[in-house]
Amino acid sequence: MSAYACEPDKGSEPEVGWQWVIHLAKHCDVTVLTRSNNRKAIEAKLQSLSRPCPNFMYMDLSSTMRSIKKKVRPDFLSVSLYYWLWQRKASKKIRELCAKQDYDLVHHLTIASFRLPFAVTGHGLPCVVGPVGGCEEFPEALFPNGEFSVRFKESLRNWMTRLHIRAGFGMRRYKEADQVLASTQEMSDVFKKCGVDSIVVPQIGMPTLRCQKWNTQPRKIRKKFRLLFVGGLFYWKGIELALQVMTKLPQYVTLDLLGGGGEQSALAKEVLRLHLEDRVKFLGRKPRKEVLALYEDYDTFLYPSLHDSGAFTVLEAMASGLPIICLDRGGPALSVTNECGKVVVTRGRADTIDGLVTAVKYYLDHPSKVTEHGANGRMRVEEAYNWKQKAKQMTELYSSIINRTT
Repeated sequence: MSAYACEPDKGSEPEVGWQWVIHLAKHCDVTVLTRSNNRKAIEAKLQSLSRPCPNFMYMDLSSTMRSIKKKVRPDFLSVSLYYWLWQRKASKKIRELCAKQDYDLVHHLTIASFRLPFAVTGHGLPCVVGPVGGCEEFPEALFPNGEFSVRFKESLRNWMTRLHIRAGFGMRRYKEADQVLASTQEMSDVFKKCGVDSIVVPQIGMPTLRCQKWNTQPRKIRKKFRLLFVGGLFYWKGIELALQVMTKLPQYVTLDLLGGGGEQSALAKEVLRLHLEDRVKFLGRKPRKEVLALYEDYDTFLYPSLHDSGAFTVLEAMASGLPIICLDRGGPALSVTNECGKVVVTRGRADTIDGLVTAVKYYLDHPSKVTEHGANGRMRVEEAYNWKQKAKQMTELYSSIINRTT
C-alpha cells in the first residue's frame, strides 16, 4: 500500500491513511510504503496496538529536497514537486519489493487528490487507486461579497479543475488501474465523463469504541439553542454564509466556531459588522480530547462547507448525537441523510442562505427531532462508517479484483 500521508492522531488525511492500513491489516498481510517523516509517530503508536499490524517501510527524498519543500513559496508548488518526485521514487521501490516478494495487489491510498500522480500501476499486479476526491468546486454564486482574493483563488481553482478534467491531464492514468474508488458522488461523475469506471467509497470512517464511549443520553433542554462549527476557519468552509444565517435567526440562537487560522481576523470583523458579537464566539483551537467532550454541550452542528471531500468533524458530531446541517456538496452530503440531518441544496446565494435558515428553524420548531436525528446519526456512523466494517468490505473488494484479473 502506498500511503504518503499516514500518521496516527494527526487528523485529516494522515489519519485517513493510518486508519485504513491498521484496520486492513486485520484481514490482509499489509506492507505500507510511507514517508520517513511519519516513522517516529507510527513506531510509538504500534507499541500500543494488538497484532496483527502492518509492516511499514519508510522512504523520503534527500535533505536538500526536504529543505526546498519547507522553504520555497508558494508552498503548494514546492509540496507538489516533492510529492511528484516521491511518487517516482516510490514506483522504483515498489518494483524492487515486488521482485523480492510475492504480492497479490497494490493499492494507492494517499494523497487522495485526483490531480496528483500515483505509483501503483505498471507493476504487473492488480491495482486499486483511492478513494480519491478533490473535484468539488466552489459555486461562483456563493463567492463572498467584496472578497476579490477569494474570488480569484477559487475561480482559478475551479478553472484548473475543469482544465484538468476536460484536457485529460492525468486522467488517462486512472484507466490503467483495475479499480478506482471515488470519495464523493461528484468525483464518481467526473470519472464517468472521462471514461473511467469507479465506485463511491467514503474516505473517512470512525472507530467503533469512539462511538460507544460518547454520550447516548437525550440532549438537555436549554434556554439557548447552541449551534457548533468545528474546523479550519477558511472561506471555503462556508463560515461567511453561517454568519449571514445567524442574522436571520432568533436572538436565543448562538454559534460557536471551534478552530483557528485561515480567515479568523476577517471573520471576526464580519461578526462585528453584523452586530453578532454577543451570539457568535471564536473558541480557537483545542486538543482533540477537549473537542470530543464539547459536542454534547450543543444542539446542532452547522457545517456549510463548499468543497470538502471528507470532513471528519461531521462524523464526530454525528457519533456524538448531533443532527447535521450541511450543503449538498462533497463528503458531508454523502454522510448526512434526511433521517440524521438537513442537506441544503445550493442555488443562488440568497436561496442557499434561506435554505440554511429553514433547516435551523426546523430544529427550533421540532426539538424532539434534535434527539431523534442525533440518535439516527450515531446509528448511521456505526453502520456505514465503522472502520472495521469498511476494512472488511475493502478486503472483499480486493478478493473480487484478484479473481477477475488473474
